[in-house]
Amino acid sequence: MSTSAPLPSSDVTTAYDETPYPSSSFPQTQPNRLAAMARLFGLDAASPANARVLELGCADGSNLLPLAEQFPQASFLGVDSSKVQIAAAQSAITAGGVTNVEVRRQDILDFPADSGKFDYIVAHGVYSWVPPAVREKVLAICRDHLTENGVAYVSYNALPGWNMRRSLREMMLYHTRGLTDPKTKVAQSRALLTFLADSVPSENSAYGMLLKSELSLMNGLSDNYLLHDILGGENTPFYFYEFIAEAMKHGLQYLSESNIAEMLAGNFPEKVSQTLAQLNNQIVAQEQYMDYLRNRSFRQTLLCRGGVPLKRNLSPAVLRQLAFRSLLIRAAGPVELVPGVPVSFATATGVQVTSGDAFVKALMQMLTETRGVAVVSYQALLEGARSLSRPFLGEVPPDRDRTDESTLEMNLLNLLAKGFLEIHAEPVSVRTDVPERPAVSAFARYQALNARLITNRTHQSIPADMVARYIIAACDGTRGRDELLGELVSRVKEGKLQVNEGSVQVTDEQRLNALLGSNLDTGLAALAAAGFFRG
Repeated sequence: MSTSAPLPSSDVTTAYDETPYPSSSFPQTQPNRLAAMARLFGLDAASPANARVLELGCADGSNLLPLAEQFPQASFLGVDSSKVQIAAAQSAITAGGVTNVEVRRQDILDFPADSGKFDYIVAHGVYSWVPPAVREKVLAICRDHLTENGVAYVSYNALPGWNMRRSLREMMLYHTRGLTDPKTKVAQSRALLTFLADSVPSENSAYGMLLKSELSLMNGLSDNYLLHDILGGENTPFYFYEFIAEAMKHGLQYLSESNIAEMLAGNFPEKVSQTLAQLNNQIVAQEQYMDYLRNRSFRQTLLCRGGVPLKRNLSPAVLRQLAFRSLLIRAAGPVELVPGVPVSFATATGVQVTSGDAFVKALMQMLTETRGVAVVSYQALLEGARSLSRPFLGEVPPDRDRTDESTLEMNLLNLLAKGFLEIHAEPVSVRTDVPERPAVSAFARYQALNARLITNRTHQSIPADMVARYIIAACDGTRGRDELLGELVSRVKEGKLQVNEGSVQVTDEQRLNALLGSNLDTGLAALAAAGFFRG
């Protein structure tokens, strides 16, 4: 995805000013996750708590500002060439009272050499969407401004997967040649996509089947995404090996992808995995062949300074330094911890993990209870799973503690490999119940009344209806339930909220309070489940 990418072309800058790109948080770019990936491969990256972070193409600050608020002792700098986007970011900084972040309206090519060193550099949605000179400058900034153990995140469109999308882009550009109005360009591009979908048969046609798959994806894109990401003046995909070659020219080396599950050959069928394993000592080649097998179209690559020693053999022991966010859900029914009774857990996509081991089931229970919300340390998982499982084990052998550690490490590695867990460098404390006086971040309260999406404690962007938005805006830690209900009643009296039963507007004060109270309780529970409340 492309954020508002700083470009040397005034025409493109104007395009982002006239039609701002709707920004959001990008969870995969947060320093807590970048540091974890670095440590997984032996790079002692800086603690996010006091790091220095640079974002190239920061847009309206939706990615940078929540991080600045989460890590008040760290410092953040964002640059973007869009006047409109930077003005929006500055307004949000003022309203949210964030003091450890600076945003500049600045071209990447003009990035000052005296800007100092950064522990983390983020360029999301920039590299493929800018001219060659700017791409070169992005890598030069990483080379010149990363600390010794610094990490750079760079995303880009990848080949071979982008080949078909590139063909559709070229068709749309041809169809809209001569058009200048953004809305007309998007409308005509969609008209062309509809024409292709209706005209090219997919049965018994390899081209038609591939086209149908890409058209389905294109039709799901927002107008702004279509305009800036697909129809923008620059959009250059790269083979992975090409990107890494350019990075190496700038004194950088491949660290990892942002998601460990994407790097593991073991996720392919056994015969394929065995073939890929022959390339274990050639990580760039192995990654490239996996891209061929997956027809990969997008990469989120982490780079570090060349010459820094890395460890490519994953050690279970390194997990003890990390924290974990679960994507698991309980498959069905209560968790029976008695040994030998199989219990299944699953992801939202339906992939299941089943175990009859009491410790493993206790671990899975903890992970499902904090699913998508809290980021829990290794030690907390170990102690919690022990506490839950020990009453069901009878006599505990002397070496059970070490067995628990080995079991935990093996299962965490397995869950990471399958993409069921995220790794973080440090825990994130989140309350999963509703506090007496709920508090969400100042920036989330600002977003509630000013942004399309709202950022939770783990840097996820969450949509919300107007009732939820007014609840969030009022959750500053000073109000209990009665005061929060009073805030909702005030919004109704001001005409900002309307409560209906069926098609009839409710005006009776007693009935209004009852309905708003029910909405408030439901909304607060939903906010707790979505990870908005500070622990």
